[in-house]
Amino acid sequence: MDNRPIGLLDSGLGGLSIAKKVIEKLPNESTVFIGDNAHMPYGNRTKEDIINLTRRSVKFLLNNDVKLVIFACNTATAAAMGTIEKEIEPQIIGVIQSGALAASRTTKNKKVAVVATSVTVGSHAYEKEIHFRDPEIEVTELATPKLAPLVEAQEEHATNLKVVKESLAPLKGKDFDTLVLGCTHYPLIEQEIKEILGEVLFFNGSPRVALHLKEILKEKQLLSTENNMNITFID
Repeated sequence: MDNRPIGLLDSGLGGLSIAKKVIEKLPNESTVFIGDNAHMPYGNRTKEDIINLTRRSVKFLLNNDVKLVIFACNTATAAAMGTIEKEIEPQIIGVIQSGALAASRTTKNKKVAVVATSVTVGSHAYEKEIHFRDPEIEVTELATPKLAPLVEAQEEHATNLKVVKESLAPLKGKDFDTLVLGCTHYPLIEQEIKEILGEVLFFNGSPRVALHLKEILKEKQLLSTENNMNITFID
């Protein structure tokens, strides 16, 4: 058993959706969350820049003696996870695999759309993960770089709706039945997205990341034995 905290990182506020699920599923676990608001959004940066920024957040978490690191950011998962997981001892959990798995298991017409940052879409990480599970699924990827900053700005509903409508316009006429929210910021404007797209199934990796985390902690005997959860947020 291991009473050290779980570390989570994101480029801003979006990763709090994953932190919330972790706290719900693992109420005895302490967490340390760092949101790099000073450098958000990551989605318009170079891969090298994202790796360096993510590495800095990981260093902060390791200095807080975390037992495991969650990349609660799709962009960091796509651009930096492959590099950084070779550099540190604690295991890293990313969000892309969970969202891709849920979408591939759920689509009925084998047509899935993914909305994400420019870096995540450019990496084709979701398309690769979905095709790994079912190569017959048609994947439409759309970069929506205005949405994460929109969430951080905490605008009113009317403004959100206008920007969401403009951002999702290229999906008009596509007959996908499943949409992956490929950025942890996007669930915070899920209502606006639903108003624009209507009856499609929505998925993000947050709930499944928490379940996967629980499985890993059990398997590696890292569950906390204490009932004094402590939550630390740094931005």
